[in-house]
Amino acid sequence: MTITKWASTGTSGAKRANITASEWMDDWFVGYGKDESCQFEGTWWDMICFARNVLANENTKLAAPEYYKPEWENDNYTGEDCPYTFEAEAAHD
Repeated sequence: MTITKWASTGTSGAKRANITASEWMDDWFVGYGKDESCQFEGTWWDMICFARNVLANENTKLAAPEYYKPEWENDNYTGEDCPYTFEAEAAHD
């Protein structure tokens, strides 16, 4: 599957957990807390891998057992098994 444009440019998961699209790089997102001075970044696939590891974490088992998914744990930050390719819309003009 090839994606040319993301439907959403960001999301919030909690009071201080936010992800927004980069203003200057395609398929690159920045996560930040209270403000944009504390950040983590990566592709959308990196964000998926991170989210899966949060759900696979033992703390999730304690805090929200209905969301605990230990089988989702991964170390897939190299992009292997990524189910998509990203080509910016401008590349198709």
